[in-house]
Amino acid sequence: MKNLLIDNVINLLKISRWMRPKLEGSAWKVTFPALVFCLLLDFVGGTFLGAYFDKIMVSYPIILVVLPGVMGLRGNIYGALASRFTTALFLGEMKPSLRERIVHQGVVLGIVLTYLVLIVLWVVGFFKVKKNALDVLLILSASTIFVSILLSYATAMVSVLPFKKGLDPDAVASPVITSVADILTIPCMIMFILLFERYNCAFRVILITLVAIFVILLLKFGIERRVLFQLLPVLMVLSLIESVSGSLLEGYSEIIHRAFIFSVIYPAILDSLGNYGCVIGSKTSTRLHLGEIERFLDYRTLKDIASLTTTSLPLCLIMYFLGYVVSLNLGKAVGIYYIFFALYPMFAFVVMFLGYSLAFLSYKFGLDPDNVTVPSITTLADLIGTAFTIFVSMVKVL
Repeated sequence: MKNLLIDNVINLLKISRWMRPKLEGSAWKVTFPALVFCLLLDFVGGTFLGAYFDKIMVSYPIILVVLPGVMGLRGNIYGALASRFTTALFLGEMKPSLRERIVHQGVVLGIVLTYLVLIVLWVVGFFKVKKNALDVLLILSASTIFVSILLSYATAMVSVLPFKKGLDPDAVASPVITSVADILTIPCMIMFILLFERYNCAFRVILITLVAIFVILLLKFGIERRVLFQLLPVLMVLSLIESVSGSLLEGYSEIIHRAFIFSVIYPAILDSLGNYGCVIGSKTSTRLHLGEIERFLDYRTLKDIASLTTTSLPLCLIMYFLGYVVSLNLGKAVGIYYIFFALYPMFAFVVMFLGYSLAFLSYKFGLDPDNVTVPSITTLADLIGTAFTIFVSMVKVL
């Protein structure tokens, strides 16, 4: 089976090389390496998810309802926080120091927003699956506060350090912190599950300590209500959409687990599709502000989408190969799902076209596409990626 997989990977790579047109080189020289790097980071969480998928599915099914939303919206929250820090640095409202009040206020804001999103997702999960609901809430509360504290200070750090070095923090902070969020989310959640099961007293002490730290920070530094009320409505709507993704994941979890490799590469599928959408959405937003796009069917944008689509086949081959290796190391047999390689580029194309459409339409309706496109397309990519994962998991392995 291993030799068969390698032979098929080689053949598919030859096809992808033949498919590659001589379009803009940035898709392959710049975007593709970045997508591969993000893919490698996704497999940190994917490995943990694959190893403990059956435990979560059987004992804590509500977590599967919550998981896509927590993964997707946490990156959006801390990406927005990074943007806020970098703007404050350039305007001189914040000194390049982690001791600034705005940094600690950012910690409070990040915890509050993430936790409110978590509660919405947990309530949806509770009505769908009531099993161990209170235990899940305690586990997710501890994990959320812990990860939020780490991410808040990490966000400040990746904003401040490049600024001190004379680099543009906008080019570094958001991509780095979303990748860090992807690395921390699933492993920390698994850590608190194991801690809850094996050392329950220690778990409760840690949870009380984390809550106490949050309360102290809240009382000392407060929270900027204006920013909270600006971001909260958007996050609530997006969390409801993400709950659909989570409900699908939980409802079809047994099918995904039987096709084990997709429980490993699930985070990578969601993140990579979201990244494709974000790249096109961001490019479109910039060109709209520069007045370079006048009509919906823009040739240059369609050319960018076509160019990036050619990178999706080798990317999904790398994704599947990494999932294959991880699955074997976890003691699971893996088949070859050819339909995954056939359909992934089509889904990547759809997500990119949606990213372009969201940016174009939001601009035409007087909204800033920079504020609308990225969180919207990543949320839709989670839903599309979940449906895609379920579909290919249902197809009989060849």
